[in-house]
Amino acid sequence: MDKYLLFRPSVKPLHKECNEDYWFLFRDNKLMVFRSKGGLAIPRSKDIDRLGISIYNIQHMGAYCGYNCNCGEIIDLIERESIDFIDLRTLSELVAEDIYSLASKANLLVNWIKLNQYCGKCGANMHMKDSRTERAMVCSNCGNTTWPRTSPAVIVAVTKGDKLLLAHNRQFPQGEYSVIAGFVEYGETFEECVKREVYEEVGIKLKNIKYFGSQPWPFPNSMMVGFTAEYLDGDIRVDGEEIVDANWFSKEEVKRMHKKSISIGSELIEWFLNSY
Repeated sequence: MDKYLLFRPSVKPLHKECNEDYWFLFRDNKLMVFRSKGGLAIPRSKDIDRLGISIYNIQHMGAYCGYNCNCGEIIDLIERESIDFIDLRTLSELVAEDIYSLASKANLLVNWIKLNQYCGKCGANMHMKDSRTERAMVCSNCGNTTWPRTSPAVIVAVTKGDKLLLAHNRQFPQGEYSVIAGFVEYGETFEECVKREVYEEVGIKLKNIKYFGSQPWPFPNSMMVGFTAEYLDGDIRVDGEEIVDANWFSKEEVKRMHKKSISIGSELIEWFLNSY
C-alpha cells in the first residue's frame, strides 16, 4: 500500500478486483452503510454479492488503501436492521475524515452523471467516454464533451482581538452559528471573494487574509477554500437576506456554542479555540 497517497483517483480499477473492494452506493442522495456495535461500515464487494442488488450509473473512483473504490445508485428497498441510508451531513459526524471524503467524492460523481444525461448543446443522449485516463461524458450526436466540475466557495474565520465573528444564516437551525461562507464569482480571486462576502453579509472590512485549507463539499458540487482574516473596519450590519444575526464571540462563548465535526467550518472554529 502506498502510504503517501492513501487514495488515488482513477477512471479504471487500479488493482485486481476482489471481494474487499469498496462500494459507495446512494439512494435518494443517501449513502448505504452497515451498522454494528463498532460503528458504521462501507459495503464491500462481498456484501453486494450477498445482497444481490441492482446498481446503476456505476463508476470507478480510484483506489483506497490498496482496494478499488466504486460508486453508483440503487433503487432496491432493503429491509435489514444492519443496513441504513444516511445523508452526508449526518455522516460527517459519524465516520472518520477519510471515509467521509470518499463518500463525498462518490456523491459528486453520481450526481454528475445524473445531471449530464442529455447534451447541453443539442439535447441528444450523453454516454461515458471509454478512456483509461479521462473521466468525461460525450454527446452521441454532436460530440460535445463535459467533465466533472467543481464550484469554488470560500469560508473564513474573522477575528477581532480575542473574539471570533459568527453568524446565523436564515437556513440554519435555531441557535446555530458559524463562520462566513459564500460562492466565488466569475473572474474573482479567492481573496477578493472573502472580502466581498464578508462585507456584503455583515458590513465588515478585513485585513491579513491568509489561506487555511480546503475541503470538497458535495452540496451539491463545491470546493470549500478556507481562510483566516482579521477585522479592519466597520460595524456589523447583517444583510437580512442570508444572514439574520451576527456578532463577536469570546473563546468561552464559542466553546459553549460549537458542535465539533469534520467540516472545514468546524476546523476553522477549532483553530480559533486553540489559538486564542
